[in-house]
Amino acid sequence: MKAVTGKEMGMIDKYCIDNIGIPGIVLMENAALKVVRHVNLYLGKEHPLPIHAVIIAGKGNNAGDAFAVARHLWIQGKKIELYCLFGKEALTGDAKVNFEILESMDLPVKYLGVNSTQEELCTDIEKAELVLDGIFGTGFRGEIQGIFKQVTDIVNRYSRHTISIDIASGIDSATGRTSETCIKAHKTVTFQCPKIGQLVYPGADYTGELVVESIGMPSQAVEYITETTTWLDREYVKSLIPSRKAEYNKGNCGKVAVVSGSTGMAGSGCLTAKACLRTGSGLVYMAVPSNLINICQTVVPEAVAVNLAESRDAISEKNLDEITELLKKCDVAAIGPGLSSEKSLYNIIKRVAETSDLPMIIDADALNIIAQNTELFRIFKNQVVVTPHPGEMSRLTGLSISYIQDNRIEVTKKFAALWGVTVVLKGARTVIANKKGHVYINSTGNAGMATAGSGDSLTGIIASLVGQGADAASAAIAGVYLHGRAGDIAARSKGEYGLNAMDIVENIPVAILETI
Repeated sequence: MKAVTGKEMGMIDKYCIDNIGIPGIVLMENAALKVVRHVNLYLGKEHPLPIHAVIIAGKGNNAGDAFAVARHLWIQGKKIELYCLFGKEALTGDAKVNFEILESMDLPVKYLGVNSTQEELCTDIEKAELVLDGIFGTGFRGEIQGIFKQVTDIVNRYSRHTISIDIASGIDSATGRTSETCIKAHKTVTFQCPKIGQLVYPGADYTGELVVESIGMPSQAVEYITETTTWLDREYVKSLIPSRKAEYNKGNCGKVAVVSGSTGMAGSGCLTAKACLRTGSGLVYMAVPSNLINICQTVVPEAVAVNLAESRDAISEKNLDEITELLKKCDVAAIGPGLSSEKSLYNIIKRVAETSDLPMIIDADALNIIAQNTELFRIFKNQVVVTPHPGEMSRLTGLSISYIQDNRIEVTKKFAALWGVTVVLKGARTVIANKKGHVYINSTGNAGMATAGSGDSLTGIIASLVGQGADAASAAIAGVYLHGRAGDIAARSKGEYGLNAMDIVENIPVAILETI
């Protein structure tokens, strides 16, 4: 599903109105009806009339939606307390039209600071079944201040259930940044396309349950915006997973080389290899230091262990030829889990980049090694996927972790374009960007996946999908989604506190089964 900024949504609106001929007032009416539907879904049959709802409106199109919602709820017999934070003179266009309809219906309007007080607002919200937020729309930037801040604080403190219209007031629709004071919605009903700021944190935390409703815009209007950010869903990911034909044997299902391991870190490579196998790889080679061979063969008996000489508890530089020959047998390589930061490993990665024409999934310690000289990315001969967490991304870019977390989409997109790689910036709502500038935001996963080894399993899923025939970007997109879905499945039975990386791995087959 396409996700957009507020500015892009405005362009879609304008195209609909100017090029297709759908009046803005019709789009506003459609939006209002969808919000009313969700109000009624929340109220259900448990609340006898009269229902008490507080609606708070600003002055733009978001307020116009709120006025139209107020009209429909009033007609349905619900008790409405409509608070306006601006006078009628501030209203224009379709918002003004909808307000004037309310005037004609003699629906009472409270103007905060004119004919009502903050104390009255507090009392009304305490009595109400729900509050509808129509204060600021998708054009909001910066900080909520003054009376708007006071109103927002009152809503957050006293509301039993808050539904935001299109976007929770205080979220930047393009970045997900939030004002220091921001409406914390229980549900947001957004229109036609999800807004990027609702999908990434911290904006996602203030959005509550996100519902995307069509307001009657034809697909050609949405496609008018060619800059693409995609909110991943099952239907989209389903198309990216390679098919598995009845006549296949293990040679058709992908041969993966996992180059990993150092003393104390055998588990990382084992998780990666297990994830490859659980995702469907036909054959997995584990190239590890000799002191880890017995561990790897015990934990992953299905994998072929490749014994490498060790030096300083890590893979020795003497193994250059062995690794080069191993990669010739394979369809894809996953390099990095548990590899250590031993300096001599730089030469191994450089040799792999220079000599192998395989797609590469690069993670963990391999990223930290490449961070010494990111020009190495220009040497790789085939598609590359990098899977950094924010700390690794900081080392790769020189940017602070806080800056990266505040600008996850921008940083991911720029890095992918600069080095010609697919980037998977891990974290809550993982962001994926390919070298062409397309961005994808993941919709699956939970806080229980914040556990050691979770990233190693993701590397294995992506590598397996590449080995089975997916291009690197598609494998990264599908891999991230399946990884999160496997974590969600594990959390159903184990909860989030006790979930571990192997729980994710063991639920990969179920995640695939629920997706394809």
